[in-house]
Amino acid sequence: MIALSFHGAAQTVTGSKYLVRVADDSLLIDCGLFQGLKELRLRNWDSPPFDAHKVQWIVLTHCHIDHIGYLPRLYRRGFRGEILCSEPTARMIEILLLDAAHIQEEDAFYLNKEGKTRHKPALPLFTQDDARAVSRLVKPVPFAETIPLSPHLSFCLRPVGHILGACSVQLTVRDGKNARTIYFGGDIGRYNAPLVPDPGSPLASDYLVLESTYGNRLHEATDPYETIAGLVHRIVESKGVLLIPAFAVGRTQQLVLILRELEEQGRIPRLPIHVDSPMAANVTDIYCDFEKWHRLDLSRLGGADCALHAGNITYHRTREESMTINKLDGPRIIISSGGMLTGGRVLHHLMQRMAFQKNIIALVGFQAVGTRGRDLLDGKKLLRFHGEMHTVRADVVDVGGLSGHADYTELMRWLGALEKPPQTTFITHGEPGPAAAMAARIQSERGFKAVIPNLGDEFEL
Repeated sequence: MIALSFHGAAQTVTGSKYLVRVADDSLLIDCGLFQGLKELRLRNWDSPPFDAHKVQWIVLTHCHIDHIGYLPRLYRRGFRGEILCSEPTARMIEILLLDAAHIQEEDAFYLNKEGKTRHKPALPLFTQDDARAVSRLVKPVPFAETIPLSPHLSFCLRPVGHILGACSVQLTVRDGKNARTIYFGGDIGRYNAPLVPDPGSPLASDYLVLESTYGNRLHEATDPYETIAGLVHRIVESKGVLLIPAFAVGRTQQLVLILRELEEQGRIPRLPIHVDSPMAANVTDIYCDFEKWHRLDLSRLGGADCALHAGNITYHRTREESMTINKLDGPRIIISSGGMLTGGRVLHHLMQRMAFQKNIIALVGFQAVGTRGRDLLDGKKLLRFHGEMHTVRADVVDVGGLSGHADYTELMRWLGALEKPPQTTFITHGEPGPAAAMAARIQSERGFKAVIPNLGDEFEL
């Protein structure tokens, strides 16, 4: 029997975990953390609904935390198999997991120190030791080659844009004389995006697992360069700070590149730019090491070794360096990791800057339900974090055109490469509304049979 079960990203955007079982083999596609609503985050503390000891392989589509962040927790539960992914993803995994563990440990320390916890003591979900241990199981594999795992399982990675190293996975599963192919789309990138290449075409497969993050939405037809240039000129006039919460992988590098290009074109003045995240700093170095993986030649701006490094850009790695930014007046730009404002250093910058009208908070990506970023996007003027309520007086701006996820027209374009429909398309990685809209669209426009799995659902293929 070939079984596919969904233990994350089912009628929600985060926590991607898809389990495939055949004979005595067990393989997991992605191993992410739930984020957003408290009821989802609490699931991260539960025992996984499968035996971690029996999972022999984990294949990762990319290194965002909602796709890899549960790895240290699964290691704690007994996983000791291989973790397989593209070379850039392999380079970044330990950096991201150590940063996530550090945030967990810092938050627990702060809550215990201030006595602002109902748990005595507050504990991290996982530690830096857990992150280091599971990172030792990572093995990079090349794109476009068939990787055999056992007589029952083999897979191939396909580039999909989105961020550096991101891929789709075509998995071939054999059960006796029966063979099935399952195509896991991963997070599908946008076309003509800054920095990252267009997503590669999907391969014909028996089954398709398709994301639906923007399954009912179109990205604004706005020029992010124009929008960001306008925000920079506003803070120059107000002598304020432009605070940009951004994911450390992908979005931060994209923003730095856009700012560098605007400077070189003379469209904005050259202001101090602070990238406050040790993870973003380390990941940026990896981006510079993989120039050929990008749409653009990063060395072309100003003759620098890498366009993501320049004299007016400061990467802050230590806590002490981060704290010095709080004392600096504007105009300046702060990019800090934590794209949905769920934790980390960005909350300290938010606390320092959100109460002043001269400042701007720019949201540059998807904001999941239940996150502080979503609260800001919805216009809330009071945010709770670090055990207190904080008033929002700064202007909050939603910057369109920078999302790393394809909208529904781009998803349909990507699907257009499939001449033969899959037997079933499983719609995942979307909230209920977007997932339902995507399912209806591919059924009406492409004739695909679409199923929206619930968390824990298992299907025999």
